Amino acid sequence: MNRLFEEALLRTRPHAPALLASGWTPMADVYETAEGFVVQVELPGVGEDDVEVHVDGDELTLRGVRRMGSPMRPESFHRMERNDGAFSRTFKFTEDVDPGGVTAQLRDGLLRLDLPKARRRAPRRPRGEDPA
Repeated sequence: MNRLFEEALLRTRPHAPALLASGWTPMADVYETAEGFVVQVELPGVGEDDVEVHVDGDELTLRGVRRMGSPMRPESFHRMERNDGAFSRTFKFTEDVDPGGVTAQLRDGLLRLDLPKARRRAPRRPRGEDPA
């Protein structure tokens, strides 16, 4: 009965489907600066080796896994609220990102990604055209 009640409450939250699905979905904040984009993702209990960052054009994909630290069987828990398992998040930006300039820092369970905007190339002039 408690489980049904809790699931009903979760459905009222905007991120409820992610919580009810298998695995888990880490919470994220994304904002833009003049130079690029900043993504901050809550990853408590996730080590640096358990996170993969992939940038392709204007899209960032984070994949990883959080493993339960306890070898106890789930039947022995009185309550389990922390989800574990694989996760994947994809973010689409308004401009392309320079994948070579991306920096990442994982500290105290918070992953911060700084993603510089890709430099736009100046349009090429046809040969023989005078720039004046």
